[in-house]
Amino acid sequence: MKRRDFLLYTGISPLVASFLNGCSQTGGLPDSRHLVDTSGKRAAYCTKLLKELCTELGPHPIGSPELNKAASIVKREMELALPDVILDTFTFERWVLNGEPELYIGERKIESYPGHGTSGTPQDGITGVVKKIDDEGGIPYGIVNSSGELAAYITMGSYEKAVPLPYYFFKKEVKSLPTFHVGNIDAPVIEKAVEESATVRLYADVGFIPGTSTSNVAGTLPGKSSDEIIILAHLDTVYNTVGANDNTASVIVMIMLAHALSGIRPEKTVTFLATTGEEYNKLGAINYVETRRKAGTLSNIKYLVNFDSLTWGPNMQISSEDEGLRTLIETIDRDLNLDGTPALIDRDGFQLDGRPFRETGARAMYVNSRGYDNTIVWHRPEDTPETVPLDCAEIGFQMFHEYLKRIVEW
Repeated sequence: MKRRDFLLYTGISPLVASFLNGCSQTGGLPDSRHLVDTSGKRAAYCTKLLKELCTELGPHPIGSPELNKAASIVKREMELALPDVILDTFTFERWVLNGEPELYIGERKIESYPGHGTSGTPQDGITGVVKKIDDEGGIPYGIVNSSGELAAYITMGSYEKAVPLPYYFFKKEVKSLPTFHVGNIDAPVIEKAVEESATVRLYADVGFIPGTSTSNVAGTLPGKSSDEIIILAHLDTVYNTVGANDNTASVIVMIMLAHALSGIRPEKTVTFLATTGEEYNKLGAINYVETRRKAGTLSNIKYLVNFDSLTWGPNMQISSEDEGLRTLIETIDRDLNLDGTPALIDRDGFQLDGRPFRETGARAMYVNSRGYDNTIVWHRPEDTPETVPLDCAEIGFQMFHEYLKRIVEW
């Protein structure tokens, strides 16, 4: 099929066609389109960056030296594609887990993860009994010490194995009581401990480091208009995993989109934002919005797309209250005949890291995915590059490359 016929077949306007062709002169703009101009190159690029960001760095939670290295890698890659790339740096009080946590019921050790942001135990740990409690945040169990005081919490996730969850997940504040999360595989053990008033011992060495620096990475392709599209993906992981699916692969898809758009000046400005602290109360997104407010450019943001785990399966889960955007995605999926079936959900698009952007009034989408069984590695050490299905990264790239090609001309 000839290119002109293809454009007519897919319903792409002449304006978008000119966008696709770019300019014969790049006007001095970086042009890295060649890095991602075939599916094979994209697969190789994704594999390469997964190795750098995950295998070689390890877990990279907010404020860690590894997160700073990850931000430098993302900045390096964005600079190949975009003329304006910055580190949006701020300081906060960093939470750190030192050494292995311990949760014993009698003599049996239970796999557990302390909630990030919650307090640690004394050096000699906490000893008590498990009791069911009525907690406003939904925490089911408390540890009561010999003085009859509530000394710690035990929570249970929806997955079989234990995963770390943050303090705010249960409506708590930073430095709230020590909180240990266990998997539902151990529910019978916990229930039996409640019935028998079994002795429970807990230990976690936790520290808080004030004045810790961390950075978002923002790269911008200036358009002819100041009206702006933001593509967002969080770069940080929780402390126990390299986070290949949540959310490194999504960050890589975002960077590949930056490469694909490079070398031209579109009608609208496009910004690619890798945030820090999504897993720690959205601190990076909050700071970036404040940075934009101080610069007087927050109102320029007209569209927001938040990528959060694009590789759990081929079926994109797209939440937006904007009927026009949902229709656009439906049209793109039909035109490209992509694998998988997107679920178009009439729900707030300002979820998670998108929440601080609500005041912009932007047309927002939150994008997740489903379809494979690999969600069992969510927030787990097993979330490694080997578990990332590259076909899902390709689906995300193709869908949102086409989205950008069309939306910049709206």
